[in-house]
Amino acid sequence: MIDFAGYSYPDNKATIACSHVLNGSPVLLFVHELDGDIQFMCGEAGHEPDDAHVVGLEHLLEHIRSMADIPVVEPGFMAERSYPGAAWKIGAADG
Repeated sequence: MIDFAGYSYPDNKATIACSHVLNGSPVLLFVHELDGDIQFMCGEAGHEPDDAHVVGLEHLLEHIRSMADIPVVEPGFMAERSYPGAAWKIGAADG
């Protein structure tokens, strides 16, 4: 189990990450969907459908460690920041 953003998830939980995050960009947007799905995004606009990838949560552990300061994010909400180390802002997730 991986404890993150106020919840415990199985190591192999399927998550969505943008290609930029998978290529080393920092996570600036974390989304906790109402259905329990979670997303790790770079925060940039203009992503194409091909930019989203399904990966096991354990593959994102380095990013999770760099987001140790993320607050609890309830389902249906997202946490966003401007740059690594900036304060997280919690808001309702779109959609």
